[in-house]
Amino acid sequence: MKAATRVLMVVRQYHPWVGGTERQAHKLATTLRQLGQPVTVVTGWWFRGTAQQEVIDTVPVFRNFTFWEMFGLKGLRKFGGYTYILTLFWHLWRHRHEYDLLHIHQLNYHAFPAVLAGRWLGKKTLIKIANSGAGSDLLLMRDGLVPGQRFMLPTTLTADRFVAINAEIVGELQRAGVPPEKIVFIPNGVAVDPDGARDYALRPEPTILFVGRLHPNKGLDVLLAAFQSVVQRCPARGWRLWLVGDGPLRQELEAQARQLGVAERVKFWGQIEDVTAFWEQADCFALPSRAEGMSNALLEAMAHGLPCVTSRISANAGVLQDGENGLVVEARPDGQALAAALERLADDEGLRRRLGQAARRTAAEKYSLQSVAGRYLELYQTLQA
Repeated sequence: MKAATRVLMVVRQYHPWVGGTERQAHKLATTLRQLGQPVTVVTGWWFRGTAQQEVIDTVPVFRNFTFWEMFGLKGLRKFGGYTYILTLFWHLWRHRHEYDLLHIHQLNYHAFPAVLAGRWLGKKTLIKIANSGAGSDLLLMRDGLVPGQRFMLPTTLTADRFVAINAEIVGELQRAGVPPEKIVFIPNGVAVDPDGARDYALRPEPTILFVGRLHPNKGLDVLLAAFQSVVQRCPARGWRLWLVGDGPLRQELEAQARQLGVAERVKFWGQIEDVTAFWEQADCFALPSRAEGMSNALLEAMAHGLPCVTSRISANAGVLQDGENGLVVEARPDGQALAAALERLADDEGLRRRLGQAARRTAAEKYSLQSVAGRYLELYQTLQA
């Protein structure tokens, strides 16, 4: 009987750093191990005080030395990237007898030593592309933090397979010269509550929820403009906007909320480890992104049966079909289209129920962690055949 393929996941950042790529890598690794697939994770040792080796939810994790972001000195942080490249390559060489396949999360400078090591050691490599559009992995690889990244790109593009999570990524890879037969579509996965019961009656203070990084790509300036419109049109409703997450735009967004006169109705919650209570207490989820790969927050909102409103970009429109399992609008800077969609949901309980339940069915049928993990198992087997 052939032994199971030993998979080493290469993730540039991991716990305690929390982002979409990191969450997906951890969820997938945990689910694969539950299915009996041997998986370990190697990442960077970016934060002092974290263990170099530990087990997180059954997943063994090793962190390579990186100078801890060069002790917070911005001008020197790029050297932490160079150190990571060297220590990662050394780790992959030293432990070459302990893994069979390299599963790389995100196309960034850490992918270069992983693909190079795979070529030299005869190990199959696959890269999951995390972002498309204005924030695409390919663009960031060409113009990233570490000088010289663009010269690493040709090597990384020789990986054996590329996982695309939306149609836009497929096109970007093909334009970069990746043969179509090397590209596999596998979406992000989400845990779906088997119960799924939800009350769609509008709360006395209707709550719009956003979960994610406070980053320009998320279009939160548009969300605040839309929120001001719905408050002005129906102030008696007691509208609330909850922003769960943190990021470089927090102070700017707080200032915008004050300028728009809605600061008392907008709550910045910061980074929250467990957002379950927020899904349960919200009336709808809004995601006016300018660029996405495949939003984990959107999938989680759908899995909890929340009616969702998103911007009409490829990554979102590939998940939600307007009027069928959500509302998809043009995220214009004035926020008027988004405001109109939010008002439609507030005015119609039947619409909230129909879209929320359809969103949950979509999450269960297309994006459950079990089904996504199963597709990765098939890909691993294909590569090792």
